[in-house]
Amino acid sequence: MALQGTLKDFGIGDILQLIGQQQKTGVLHLKARDQDVNVIFKDGGIVRTESSTRRKKDLIGTMLVRAELITDVQLQKALEQQKRTLQRLGDVLVGMNLISTDRFRHMVQLQINETLYGLFLWKSGTYNFEQGEVEYDPDAVAPLRAESVLMEGFRRVDEWPLIRKTIHSETLSFEKKQELPAAPPPSV
Repeated sequence: MALQGTLKDFGIGDILQLIGQQQKTGVLHLKARDQDVNVIFKDGGIVRTESSTRRKKDLIGTMLVRAELITDVQLQKALEQQKRTLQRLGDVLVGMNLISTDRFRHMVQLQINETLYGLFLWKSGTYNFEQGEVEYDPDAVAPLRAESVLMEGFRRVDEWPLIRKTIHSETLSFEKKQELPAAPPPSV
């Protein structure tokens, strides 16, 4: 299946939908200005994303620190051990008992989602789908169906202008004002 062109011809939604519906396995290479993203598919499901230009805030270690699941000191120790052992960062963190496998898996899923949803903001660029076998860890991530990615991606694109009017900077964060009231006991 030869699938290549520009995002002006076909949008990211169209491309993801076609690969998903055709249940293809391979790598979708996307390029725009200073960004390179690969979306890895297995039988039409998205199993991994890679970005050679991922910003520091989007790295899995930084995401774990920002979510306060680990500290910056713990991340640095894990990265040092990763360099020595050549293990994946998740395996190192789990081995050091700093995070559970499920919690790490959840953060990897979040990283994949955020990378994918960022693609919906691209106005121009090129794409090329390279069909072939791919490697991924089925225990690390559940394949994402293209349809669910499309629905959430388009929702975000639609709502983003409204959010931008209120939140002017990515450095802003939310603060809890008060505790929610306890749920009433179930009625019998």
